[in-house]
Amino acid sequence: MYMTKGSDKKSNRRVASRVYEQVNLFYYKINPSQLNEMQPGDGYIPTNFAASHSVEQLAPQSEFPISQSRENDTLNVNISASGIAFTCANELKAGDYLMLRILFLSSMTVVMTCCKVVYCKSSNPYENNRHPYSIGTQFVNMTAEDSALLNKHVNKIRKQRLILNGFIITFILAVLAAPEHALELLLELIHHIFEIALHMLHLAFEFLEMGLDHVIEHHFHTDTHKTQVIVFYVITSFALVAFYFLGRIALKPLLRLKQRLILYGSRKKSSCLYFWSQQTLLDKVKIVCIGVSVIAGYLYFGI
Repeated sequence: MYMTKGSDKKSNRRVASRVYEQVNLFYYKINPSQLNEMQPGDGYIPTNFAASHSVEQLAPQSEFPISQSRENDTLNVNISASGIAFTCANELKAGDYLMLRILFLSSMTVVMTCCKVVYCKSSNPYENNRHPYSIGTQFVNMTAEDSALLNKHVNKIRKQRLILNGFIITFILAVLAAPEHALELLLELIHHIFEIALHMLHLAFEFLEMGLDHVIEHHFHTDTHKTQVIVFYVITSFALVAFYFLGRIALKPLLRLKQRLILYGSRKKSSCLYFWSQQTLLDKVKIVCIGVSVIAGYLYFGI
């Protein structure tokens, strides 16, 4: 979550390593006296369980509400083995106790536990249409199975992102160290990939054409010209149908990717704006001077 000045910096620290993860999160406020009665892993279900993104109470039922993986139902939480921070619509107080159900969308893993609210503050004001409160909690009364499951999931995500960030940093440093060679290598790679793809398409077209020529001549006893005309229209029809179905199949993933990229960019932009707004005038001057010095030094010495 986002840090603010003063005591919030201390309240936002966690003992364990933290990762950002996309989850469906539901919570239910409980009394401290209920902690000993509740074992989140034994199937205890409250009767008025509330979603973190809604203040509405759900009707009594025998099991948790089904999580829907829609964008407005998910939260980009900050989670570790010791606690979780998230944004919500409800204002909570430090010392409140919650019962949580966390569904990790990346692995469809569910963790149920109780937690104690450590802080409640205003969330990032630059995030449009986001929840107004930022909540930091500490896990309590977590079962050994859920604790092991959470540790395994957090460590897995952390390793994956360390490897990914390592590749990204290496790539950026390589590009900065030799921009001309990097551009030349990229253009050659694109050229080879395009050439190989065209060659494979040409082979597939030739194989299909030869097969259709043989089948049509054998069954319809047509001459060469008529055979070529029939094969041309058949292949054109196949190509149009194939492009139609491929387009339908690829459209949804592309739209989801576009939405995720837009959301990622929006969140990064709001994070940068929030970070910038929290800096003093002196810190802003320092950041600008360091940035200008680094860019000028790279342009002068590196290029």
